[in-house]
Amino acid sequence: MTLERGRDIVRGILILFFTAISAWVNREGGLMLLAVMGILILQSTFTGWCPADLFLRPMGLRSPREQRESRAT
Repeated sequence: MTLERGRDIVRGILILFFTAISAWVNREGGLMLLAVMGILILQSTFTGWCPADLFLRPMGLRSPREQRESRAT
């Protein structure tokens, strides 16, 4: 699995979790978490870095470019 697919899985899980929080626990708090999630997704599209990388990279996930480079060497 690539780093991008790992990011997508984490994003999907967090969006579902934050939606559940806004529906069953605290509407304003859940919507704020969803807004922060949207800001972080926008930030990652511009910078190429996602906060989820902090735990996905140690798990061994790499970008397709990094995977190609490691195979070539």
